[in-house]
Amino acid sequence: MCATSLILLAILAQTSPLTADPQAKAQAQTLLGQGTKLYEQGDVTDALEKFQAAYAAYPSPKLMFNIGQCNRDLSRPVEAVEAFEKFLAGAADASPEMATDARKAVAQLQKKLGRIQIDCETAGAAVSVDGKSVGLAPLPELIWVTPGRHQVTAKHASAAHGIEDVDVTAGSVSTVTMRRRSLEVPVAAPSTKVAPDFGVQAASPSGGASEGWWLGRKWTWMAAGSTVLLAAGAITAGVLMQSKFDSLRSSCGAGNPARPGCTQSQIDTVNSRQTAANVLWGLTAAAAVTTGALFYFEGRPVTVGPVAGGTTGVLARMEF
Repeated sequence: MCATSLILLAILAQTSPLTADPQAKAQAQTLLGQGTKLYEQGDVTDALEKFQAAYAAYPSPKLMFNIGQCNRDLSRPVEAVEAFEKFLAGAADASPEMATDARKAVAQLQKKLGRIQIDCETAGAAVSVDGKSVGLAPLPELIWVTPGRHQVTAKHASAAHGIEDVDVTAGSVSTVTMRRRSLEVPVAAPSTKVAPDFGVQAASPSGGASEGWWLGRKWTWMAAGSTVLLAAGAITAGVLMQSKFDSLRSSCGAGNPARPGCTQSQIDTVNSRQTAANVLWGLTAAAAVTTGALFYFEGRPVTVGPVAGGTTGVLARMEF
């Protein structure tokens, strides 16, 4: 690579077109020399910047050989292939050794890459792959990419942007079809504006609840479900309390002729279960009242004001 860069530095002046800007050519030669020195020192990134700047100043296809070498060293296979192919296509007067090296490099790199065939129905659309522009549709050549998932985008002023994802494997060709999408937006049919109705609903023809009365009662059914669950919990707590009470009654309570007397800890166990059952019965009653109120009011055209009141549930009373 180093020797090749030095050869290019000399050849650049020999093969320059007569119409070239002498100042641009001199600038490119200077940048090429700086890039060669950086590459010899192992600074490939900065060397690449110098070679690219030289090509921008004086676009000699031979500079693409240097750019391809740097991209290959920096593990940028797609950019390296593109540069080597431009070198082979444009530098017809390059030395046979350089052309052979470029072909070998392209062959090795292509084995690690895949290609995308992009079929775009919108002629003139700007096509990009992973945000990088690859030209205007229709694209005559396949696009080299690394294996993996890639995003293809097509943009045109007369059509909606098209975006497609494609998975590519090494050595394969994946096809993406970008279909034209109209920018026209369907116009909705004119609708009659109705003044806000602040909770007034139309009654059914029969004057009662509308057909499908069970629909639209989300809160009612939530309250009803809570009532069922709380009732089940209260019953369970009551059964556990009764079971413990019967056990103590037969072992140390009135049901035992010896009547040794139950300990306070045993009595507290029954009392705690009694309290839990009472609380659950109270909550069950409150949930039942709420369910009834929601069943009546939910979905009806009425205004509900604050309501205060109390409800007494079914209490479990046990005495020793």
